[in-house]
Amino acid sequence: MLVVLTGKTASGKDTIKQRLLSKFPNLKKVITTTSRSLRAGEINDVDYHFLTREEFQKKIETGEFAEYVEYGGNLYGTYKSELEIALTGDVLWRIDPSRAGEVRDFLEKSFNKEFKVCVIYITAPDEVILKRLQRRNLPQEEIKKRMEDDKNIWEKYSQNYDFIVENKEGSLEETVDKVSQIVSRA
Repeated sequence: MLVVLTGKTASGKDTIKQRLLSKFPNLKKVITTTSRSLRAGEINDVDYHFLTREEFQKKIETGEFAEYVEYGGNLYGTYKSELEIALTGDVLWRIDPSRAGEVRDFLEKSFNKEFKVCVIYITAPDEVILKRLQRRNLPQEEIKKRMEDDKNIWEKYSQNYDFIVENKEGSLEETVDKVSQIVSRA
């Protein structure tokens, strides 16, 4: 089984991912790669594989990524080798919403077989997203672009997500419980 966790920027995906991994120790985590800087508390090769933009570009050119996307001015992707190892068991994969919207087609083309896939989209009210992005000290233009990108991705891919869960301000445990119930039934 492959559980894909995706959603709006600053919707709490990484926090929810960590809680799910604690509740479901049989789930293997796919560690994705990014060109963005480490945030406080993040650890290289645990939370993400952190690369410079130049290093990331070189790995794209050499075909090392199974998938990648530019989002919020940074590159995000998944190494082919990371995905191949992870897909030998039950997997939790946190990826960009546009790639999550295409995940079934992408996996079938890449691995020539079907996987049981459950795509969970995490959302939050725009005012909550705005506050969270402002706390990250992002430039106003970047905040506006991220929120607009989220809207466009939702319009294009919303029909491809199996479950939509809202992570309201102050309701993290309730959100984690909802997502856990979905994973338990998947």
